[in-house]
Amino acid sequence: MSVRRGIALAVVAAMLVAAGCRAAVPSRVSARAGGPGSTARIAPRIPASAKVAPPAAGAYLGLYRPPAPFDITAIDTYESVSSKRPAIVMWYQPWAAKGPYQFDAGTCISVLQRGAVPMITWEPWDPGTNANYVHDPANQRAYALRNIVDGKFDSYIRSWATAVKSVGGPVMIRPMHEMNGDWYPWGGLVNGNTPELYVAAWRRIHDIFAREGVTNVTWVWSINHMSVPDNARNSYAAYYPGDAYVDWTAISGFNWGTSSPYSSWRTFESWYTKPLAYLKTLGKPVVIAEFACVENGGDKAAWLQDAYTRIRRDHPEVKAVIYYDALEKGPESTQDWRISTSAKSLASYRSAVGSSYYLEGPTSTLSRWFTVLSLGDWQYLRGIKPVY
Repeated sequence: MSVRRGIALAVVAAMLVAAGCRAAVPSRVSARAGGPGSTARIAPRIPASAKVAPPAAGAYLGLYRPPAPFDITAIDTYESVSSKRPAIVMWYQPWAAKGPYQFDAGTCISVLQRGAVPMITWEPWDPGTNANYVHDPANQRAYALRNIVDGKFDSYIRSWATAVKSVGGPVMIRPMHEMNGDWYPWGGLVNGNTPELYVAAWRRIHDIFAREGVTNVTWVWSINHMSVPDNARNSYAAYYPGDAYVDWTAISGFNWGTSSPYSSWRTFESWYTKPLAYLKTLGKPVVIAEFACVENGGDKAAWLQDAYTRIRRDHPEVKAVIYYDALEKGPESTQDWRISTSAKSLASYRSAVGSSYYLEGPTSTLSRWFTVLSLGDWQYLRGIKPVY
């Protein structure tokens, strides 16, 4: 255990000790598989967190860093590239029953224990073993939006709702992102879908969670920085589910540089000015949920400094920024988005996020949740083992 991680966990432990006078209230008996000789455990009624509140000033620092969170050490070793701990950890989970399709309470608890809020990008499709190699991904008929609207996934969605509720802590869920693109089976103009079906599917998912009494979920509605195709039918606004169904809005956009035969070097503002102007009109906190740059075709270090400076200076609506710290290989090209692609880029990132504007974890919402947990609550939660 690193010194910094040890300090972070000690702070969490101190919070829990301070709250230890509140007794856990047994509410149900749950049997958990524990091998031969395992017995049923009394599950306390875990206090529910509020939705994640945006910071009054600044923006939370976020991270996507596979194989985290299923290999939690990828979060622990983030200190090699940043002097701060992430406030949000994002990852992806598909609906297909191959790989991590269940809600993994134990893994979420591991993230929460490290002072970060989980953000799960929840995807109705089958990405196979490598999403970049899926043939014709936009036309997976099993995951057409009509099937969600008609209730064919209700039991699966309900299983997530009850599992998320049992954790109690704050969880951000980002379903069906980049719907204004043409590369996912939930896209509004592919797979027999329409923007109206997208809105109906979103509301159905949200309403199932509401009927199950889930109050610790923060719903994140996320667009691609540009619509493909770019027409009125496929506008950002065509997909907005409504204020009552969205807590945060989000955007994704990458500087691919010349790493692909179809791309060129683009500035942060060239990708983000138009979509951020639209999201600002909705009056919700904004998270840049997927965000990164390659070395190919330009100066990555300068790009990173410029991007984080512009967010801080020109975009107060952005309340969290999640860097996509990953290497991706596809059939035609490779994109190395990682922070440490060069010593210069690493130094630039460390300098940019070192600004006091960018806030490390835990978020204020998570800190408040820690204070209402009893020691019995925390002991129970820590006993839930990861699924994957």
